[in-house]
Amino acid sequence: MRYDVKQIIRTFYGAAFILLIGCDPGITIRQVKPTSAGPQVTINVKTSHQLIGDTWYAPEVKVTNSFGAPITVTKIELAEGKATFENKPRRAGSYPVPISPGDTQLLDVRFDLDESVRKIFHTPTELRVHYRTADKDEIAHATIVGGRLDTSSP
Repeated sequence: MRYDVKQIIRTFYGAAFILLIGCDPGITIRQVKPTSAGPQVTINVKTSHQLIGDTWYAPEVKVTNSFGAPITVTKIELAEGKATFENKPRRAGSYPVPISPGDTQLLDVRFDLDESVRKIFHTPTELRVHYRTADKDEIAHATIVGGRLDTSSP
């Protein structure tokens, strides 16, 4: 049995090309910098790595209460351009979330997007945490951006 080296090479490159077309490259989604609503409420969104075609975003979000009184997180939303996405927590009854003074809480966050994460995060996007203090409703903001896949970032 005689093998034609050129035919083997063509077959190998053809198969590799087909496999690469089927791959969905990744994106790194990160918070620009931890932000706060005054010095009282701080949002920290953990960097995540997703496939660019994903139509969901479920970041790890921690909120720290530096008020001298408790706060209650009532809802979270993601705002991009003209679209706003409501949080769809994985567990029923996840909200409202009380946070004692000086405490940090990990929140149940998941967004079902109408487009891919690549399109949603191609420009800065805003994560809004709605919370209530004893006397009023407030909103803390965090800016989220997407970029080239960077697995060296945590």
